[in-house]
Amino acid sequence: MRGTSLYVHVPFCVVKCGYCDFNSYVITDGESHDLFLGALDRELAISGVPTAPVSVFIGGGTPSYLDPARLTRLFEILRRHVDLDRCPEVTMEANPESLTREKAAIALASGVRRASIGVQSFRADRLKMLDRAHSADHARSAFADLRSAGFTNVNLDMMFGLPGQQLEEWQTDLEEALRLKPDHLSCYNLTFEPGTRFHHELEHGRMSRNDESIDSTIFTWTRQHLHAAGFSAYEVSNFAGRGGPCHHNDHYWLQGDYVGVGPGASSHRSGVRWTNLKALEPWARLCLSGGRPSATAETLTPKQRAGEAAWLGLRRADGVDLEQIALSTGIDVAALFASAITANQNLGFLTMRGSRLLLTDAGLLFADRVAGDFLTPPG
Repeated sequence: MRGTSLYVHVPFCVVKCGYCDFNSYVITDGESHDLFLGALDRELAISGVPTAPVSVFIGGGTPSYLDPARLTRLFEILRRHVDLDRCPEVTMEANPESLTREKAAIALASGVRRASIGVQSFRADRLKMLDRAHSADHARSAFADLRSAGFTNVNLDMMFGLPGQQLEEWQTDLEEALRLKPDHLSCYNLTFEPGTRFHHELEHGRMSRNDESIDSTIFTWTRQHLHAAGFSAYEVSNFAGRGGPCHHNDHYWLQGDYVGVGPGASSHRSGVRWTNLKALEPWARLCLSGGRPSATAETLTPKQRAGEAAWLGLRRADGVDLEQIALSTGIDVAALFASAITANQNLGFLTMRGSRLLLTDAGLLFADRVAGDFLTPPG
């Protein structure tokens, strides 16, 4: 998928989850929400986003946290700068505790055609542990509200590998999700990201990782079970049903160009990457004064671009085309990373099919570790 994607970051949440390292804040006052919306309008005006991006993803944070009037205003602002009706894919994230049928209807009428609900689990004890603000009934109601509003493409985010979790617990959770008949599923293995509460608890011995062998069993069972249920594993953690794959995420994995707006959002164009200021008020001040709110920027070398293309592309079911990387970067990835490729082939984690480098079934269990071997180019 060529062209440019748009990511819109809404940084507000009802609670900061212990595992979350996204740029999000518990800010409840309407004045801050209005400040965000006004600044977003100004940033979009100078962002250079095309009139019809190949995909739009409204994430966070929690976009559905905005009240109906402000959610309506968000879409009015977006439609001033982007023709959402011409965009092939427009996704909005939502959390069960804040999504209502009214908000779902607002989103659908504004051009959103794909919704993604952060469920994570249907178990009350696990939701409490994860700091989630919703219940299982909230998740079911949110899904029903989307369907009632007219959404035909709904994703559920689920999480496994929770401390002490056994296969049977996860099987029950995933079956609950499947009973809703979602059109796409994302099943993520819990990670302890630096800077999060969970990572702090892990370092101080107050939380432990789940047993790696159990996580591997869960991962393998999930792929087999979802395949039997009619879902296609097009990426390590993502499964396409009737709704097909998430093209916006695939655009990232293929190292496409994207414009990110909002506090902490990142952008990428032809090997140049920059990231916005994270804090709401400094970001907003710069936007409202007509300035660009970027905090950091870097120009990737051809070797870095090649390494990142391999690192990201390996997560995809059809792997990464090394000839295509050579055409776009001028770098022979097979030669640059020869030792990493050979080592992982010897371990049975990688295989070549023509010019494509792919993870094997065994390699999928160590996807992050294998892909990480390509993140830092030698020399």
